[in-house]
This record gives sequence, structure tokens and C-alpha cells, in this order.
Amino acid sequence: MADTRSSSEIARLSGVSQPTVSRLRLSNGRRLRRSASFNKLCSFYGVEPRQRRPAGRLAASYNELLRDAIVDAWDGSEEHGRALLGVIEGLKALSGKPG
Repeated sequence: MADTRSSSEIARLSGVSQPTVSRLRLSNGRRLRRSASFNKLCSFYGVEPRQRRPAGRLAASYNELLRDAIVDAWDGSEEHGRALLGVIEGLKALSGKPG
């Protein structure tokens, strides 16, 4: 049975941001990667997240970890997305890599 509470209420009760709750709801169970927020919501509902990684793969790649961190940090707005992009581009400038 689907949870009829609002995304805001679920976010408040679970400790996950409202935009993240909304994105996960819209994914219709087709979530491809596990994030800290996804795991928090599974814990909130008392559900064990399914392991989707192939056997023998002990840790997620850095690319997955970075994508998950960005998804968790982003509130879903264009303004916040531009701000995150600015931070990432600023880090690239600090590394001395041409951009």
C-alpha cells in the first residue's frame, strides 16, 4: 500500500530532504543506485534495500559515489544546480586542470 502522506511530511519524519523524497517517489521503484538518503528511507519504512551490485564488487566506483553525493546535496532547483556546478568548476580550477 502506498504511503499517502505528503513528501514534506515523509521528509520531516525520515530526516531526508523533501526534494529527495519527491525524486524517489517519481522514480516508481526504478532507482538504480543506492544513496544515503535512499537507505534512510528504506530504514524509515523498515525495508531492507536490495543489493543490485554484481557479486564480487565490494565497493561502488568513485563515479557512483560522486553522483550519489551530488544527488543527495542538490535540492532539485535550477538555482541550486548552478551553485553546485560553480563549486565543482571551482574545484577543477584549484587542481590546475584546464577547463
